Amino acid sequence: MSAAERFEDESSRDESGEGAGSVLRAAPDVVEVRRNAGVAALVGVVASAVAIAYLARAASTGAVLDWVLALVVGGIGAAYLHAFLDARTPLLLADGQGVRIRLGRAWRGLPWGALASVEHTPRRGLLRDGRLVMVPHNTDRVLAELDAAGRRQSRLSERLYGAPFAMPLGLSTHVVGSEDDLTAALRQLAGDSTRVHEPEPTVEAPREEAVAVEEPADEVVEEPVAPHGHDERDEHAPLIHDPRPGLAAVIGRLAAPLSRRTSGEPEDLHADEADAPDTEPTQPIVASATPAPLRETRGGRRAEVQAEVPVADDEPHGRELRRPGSVNLVEDTQVWSDRVRPIAQPGDAVDPLVIDDFEVEPAADPVIGPDLSAARTRLGLTVDQLAERTRIRPHVIESIEVDDFAPCGGDFYARGHLRTLTRVLGVDAAPLLRAYDDRYADAPINPRRVFEAELATSATGGIRGTRGGPNWSILIAAIMVLVLCWSIARLVMDTPALVQQPSPTLLDGSDGPNRSTPPAPARLTLKTTTDAATHLKVVGGNGKVVFDADVEFGEVHRFDVRSPVVVTASDGGAVAVEVNGNKRGTLGDDGAKASRTFRLG
Repeated sequence: MSAAERFEDESSRDESGEGAGSVLRAAPDVVEVRRNAGVAALVGVVASAVAIAYLARAASTGAVLDWVLALVVGGIGAAYLHAFLDARTPLLLADGQGVRIRLGRAWRGLPWGALASVEHTPRRGLLRDGRLVMVPHNTDRVLAELDAAGRRQSRLSERLYGAPFAMPLGLSTHVVGSEDDLTAALRQLAGDSTRVHEPEPTVEAPREEAVAVEEPADEVVEEPVAPHGHDERDEHAPLIHDPRPGLAAVIGRLAAPLSRRTSGEPEDLHADEADAPDTEPTQPIVASATPAPLRETRGGRRAEVQAEVPVADDEPHGRELRRPGSVNLVEDTQVWSDRVRPIAQPGDAVDPLVIDDFEVEPAADPVIGPDLSAARTRLGLTVDQLAERTRIRPHVIESIEVDDFAPCGGDFYARGHLRTLTRVLGVDAAPLLRAYDDRYADAPINPRRVFEAELATSATGGIRGTRGGPNWSILIAAIMVLVLCWSIARLVMDTPALVQQPSPTLLDGSDGPNRSTPPAPARLTLKTTTDAATHLKVVGGNGKVVFDADVEFGEVHRFDVRSPVVVTASDGGAVAVEVNGNKRGTLGDDGAKASRTFRLG
């Protein structure tokens, strides 16, 4: 039994009183469809780990395939980690007012009255995703009101799931607020304004060849009939592709003798009736006689009655009775005073009389509307221009500017209009919302229902069909498992290639293998610190003068030279020397020329 049949069964039992003892379930406040954060986090972390492993491998080997795999798997991991962060915001939200669907970063609201139907296709196993499709009355109009990102998202949804406003229900998403029966929950929220149903799965019937079954009458009579009604069939009889027409004919022929037997006809006539043709003479249908009346009839006669009703003429003399909506010529016999002036003289233009059904009722002390009106005036926008930018009707904006929130339709929509207006006008919305909650809010605030959504106006149009789509989450998960297994196998089984240095070749005139390579010359780091002005000279081990100049107080010099190093100073006590971080003291006495040689070790 489907969800719709269960719901109708419960409704009929409640109305008839048969289900008085059953437990009544209240309609949920809100139904949300969110991304599955657990699946997104698992796939994102695993893909990121594989991408990091391939990145390390590519850095060591430099193979192009490793770099490509690192980039591809890293992109998949980044996409799923982004989906994990995006799971904090619902993809779809349905409540008593309507359905709000998120297209990218923008919300689109559809009231229940603007939806022709809502189709819920449950999941059919792990290989087929379910989906929730919203079918507006006028799909083209709703799509025209979307921005560029929303239209791209709707086109992608139509290509993947068969409808512009469709939401997949599979492994990558989960439903919050109605875990048992989503169709029943949506039907309770929508009420009688929108049809919520589950489309029946279309199964193609196998093509069957038409088999003509011809059974003569004499063959039916020759079959023995058991007393208890059980017919025995020959196991070796030829099989018929579709035995239902033949069985119906046999049952009809077998039922005819039984009916005659119960009516009292002799059994000896059965053989004769079997040989007789099937056509029977039809008796003409004769109408039954008219029953006699229960009382004596009388002849009719005609009686004329005239009734005169006095009609009171309350209308003044000279005026005519007028039907509603008609204007007749009357005689004006009333004399007006000199203080009464006509609206216009003959030949003058008269301004048209505008009658508005929604008369604005300004508040006695408005606190929200003046701020919005001042911001609109600073930007140089008219009410019509602001209405075009915010998709809010002009008379609603005029009412909000005088703190009349009755045309908004409730606290939820009033807060949404205030957020939209403050965003366009560049005004902080927090103080205005606090002022509205303190002065004008009638219903308690439900934080779960407060979303940036602007409900669309009612639309009319045809219903658009949908088609099924594959389970992309299962496909991506299968690909990720294959890539992970192959990656682990490569990382475990493959070993990096060893880079070997080429062996030295024997050149002409060389000493052969007995030739000894001279060791590299030893080098040391020399640091000199000067405590007074002096002349400093540094000579390296190869006899090259590294430094030869006057130095001042506090100068520090570092030299990387070949050992041994000869350091000479005009004032030996003014220069302190360090070799490879080890202090060697001064060159000599204060005021006297000194020279020292430093070696490595």
